[in-house]
Amino acid sequence: MSILEQLNPAQREAAAATKGPVLVLAGAGSGKTRVLTYRIAHLIQEQGVAPWNILAVTFTNKAAGEMRERVEHLVGDLANEIWIGTFHSICARLLRYEAEHFGLDRSFSIYDEDDRRAAMRRVFEAYNINDKDLTPRSVIAQISRAKNAMVDPMTFASEAGQSANKKLIADLYTAYEADLRRNNALDFDDLLVETVRQFDNHPNVLEKYQQRFHYAHVDEYQDTNRPQYMLCRQLADHHRNLCVVGDDDQSIYQFRGADLRNILDFERDYPDAQTVRLEQNYRSTKRILEAANQVIANNKDRKGKALWTDGEEGHLIELVQCDTDRREARFVVESLRQLTGSGGYAPGDAAILYRTNAQSRALEEELQRSGLRYTIVGSIRFYERREIKDVLTYLRLLANPADDVGLRRIINVPRRGIGDTSLDYVQRHALNNGLNLFTAIGQLDFVEGLNARARKQIAAFRDIMEDLSAARKTAQLAELGQLVFERSGYLQMLRDENTPEAQMREENVEQLIAFMTEFSDTREEATLEAFLEEIALMSPMDETEGNGNAITLMTLHSAKGLEYPVVFMCGMEENLFPTARSVEESRRDPQAIEEERRLCYVGITRARERLYLTYTNRRYAYGNMIDCDPSRFLQEIPDELFSVKREVVDFNPRMRKPGQTRFGTSSQRESNRSGQQVRKKVVEKKMPKGVHYEWDAPKQASEDLFSDLVDQDDFLAVGQWVRHASWGKGQIVARDGQGENMKLSIRFGPHVKKVAVAYAQLEPA
Repeated sequence: MSILEQLNPAQREAAAATKGPVLVLAGAGSGKTRVLTYRIAHLIQEQGVAPWNILAVTFTNKAAGEMRERVEHLVGDLANEIWIGTFHSICARLLRYEAEHFGLDRSFSIYDEDDRRAAMRRVFEAYNINDKDLTPRSVIAQISRAKNAMVDPMTFASEAGQSANKKLIADLYTAYEADLRRNNALDFDDLLVETVRQFDNHPNVLEKYQQRFHYAHVDEYQDTNRPQYMLCRQLADHHRNLCVVGDDDQSIYQFRGADLRNILDFERDYPDAQTVRLEQNYRSTKRILEAANQVIANNKDRKGKALWTDGEEGHLIELVQCDTDRREARFVVESLRQLTGSGGYAPGDAAILYRTNAQSRALEEELQRSGLRYTIVGSIRFYERREIKDVLTYLRLLANPADDVGLRRIINVPRRGIGDTSLDYVQRHALNNGLNLFTAIGQLDFVEGLNARARKQIAAFRDIMEDLSAARKTAQLAELGQLVFERSGYLQMLRDENTPEAQMREENVEQLIAFMTEFSDTREEATLEAFLEEIALMSPMDETEGNGNAITLMTLHSAKGLEYPVVFMCGMEENLFPTARSVEESRRDPQAIEEERRLCYVGITRARERLYLTYTNRRYAYGNMIDCDPSRFLQEIPDELFSVKREVVDFNPRMRKPGQTRFGTSSQRESNRSGQQVRKKVVEKKMPKGVHYEWDAPKQASEDLFSDLVDQDDFLAVGQWVRHASWGKGQIVARDGQGENMKLSIRFGPHVKKVAVAYAQLEPA
């Protein structure tokens, strides 16, 4: 029996299509990784293809590792002969292998965002540019966009025209590239761009890899940018056995340069391509899938498919309207408390998704009060922590002494009394003599301007690096890491600090050294360069595992590729999701809103069993309380898929049918606006048992900012107790003004603070 018999009919069709170009449109949760791995196993076991003739490329180390594990399970050790990796790791491998042909030094460093900005700051200094007028971050972003469009500095300059700003950026681009070459470094974008250019310039080298890779597989093809698209075409041009797998409905990285046209126009690029749709979903319930299908169907620029499942109908989607973002956070946290209490779910089963990082503040504060464990994806990553980057920079400098950015980072860490002025003297000597900084610090007697003390301190650093360089020749990888930690003085610095934070930083470095041991034990080529390259090529998504059974908070962009039994999507409001920018652009370009809708589709399809969609009437933004409208995406989901929940009476919803809203009839809503006094009124439908919300306050008719929430004479009277998001519980001791101009003096413990009611987000205690 063929190995492909284990697949469903559509998966089997895709895996069996091994001749010529193939486009696999794989919906969310449809088993695309399964198709790719079984296809590779089918090629090796049943079609006699040598494993070294197969290439498989994806976007994250995590995805590449999972693919390799699955292939190894199917074909055993032969999996080690297959080139499986991310675009960036495959390109870094090619550039190092062919460094001699390409005119590169194979020990080149790979610069991350911090390194790029440090290099650009040096360029700014050379051009005497004030950061207030132009920032390194903004210039790097423009350079990155240019590289992803395959625009080199010369072309960029020629396209600048008469624009003084563009001419300046062109000069900075040129200087930045020269600085990279001087430091024997490539940035993240260069790994792709340089590979494509070198293949164009060295067709004989390209032909070698075209002959090697008889079959090429590309995962997440909808996320490819121009250099990745060109690389795929280059490598598959001879045998034309290119299989790309992706979902045009999940293309959400246009801001990173991803080009949706790459997948939409695949059949134009390859007229003989076979197209297979994977639409059977193995993740979500029928109701969740129907909501996703209904939303994405409103996009015009798509191939078209409809997810379906043999699974259960599932729970209704909870549509929850909250009065403020603070109430929204409380609802989410109280629901999670119930779900993780008697609801049968663990904290790690739940994710809270939002459009922007700023939305996490209120959620974090409520989670902290609740005692529920949580983790935030997108906070400081392990390899971005200061102590980890410092130790890695020492190691990077050992691998590539020409790395001036790295040297400047750690020459005075720990503090050695080496100031910027002294280092500038050495830098000037290096530039005047065509040297890198490390070589220049070996010529201190010839550096003008240095005093005796500075020479002594710099020489001491040079001696440390030379000792470590000598030790590197015999030391194992982890041993070298320990030597750097100790001989650099970093370990002693942390112990001298003698604080809990310093102890935690020491433990972090010990964890890094432990990983170096693991790397040596599990890698055939466990060199320092290979280790540094693996770290440099890690993406944020590679660090989302191991949340310690905690609730996960993240942006919708970070959630792609993940799944959870319970998902909360917060802030489902116009001008937040979709964003105000996309709403504005849609007035000129109807396509502008479509990526936001794809992002909504991605969020919905992260949920396996329960999905909560929340939005607010009012939200704090830009220092003010602003009115909010429900997102258009909510209106695209049929009413019958929802269970509606609200916490207060007046919602002023914009989604309505004639005389009817999802929250009652129009006449009922108008009656509520008339000033009718209502206490403890709660509308609930099919909420988790035990979850109960109420706002015990009278309803007023006034349009004042707060009068539609509470009776101020009751709630904000002198002597009343209130709760503040940051300061906790306090008692009102004085009150001035009326309405939105009201100011209160509130005693929080021993301190009295005066607050403006319009901005304080006060609630009854």
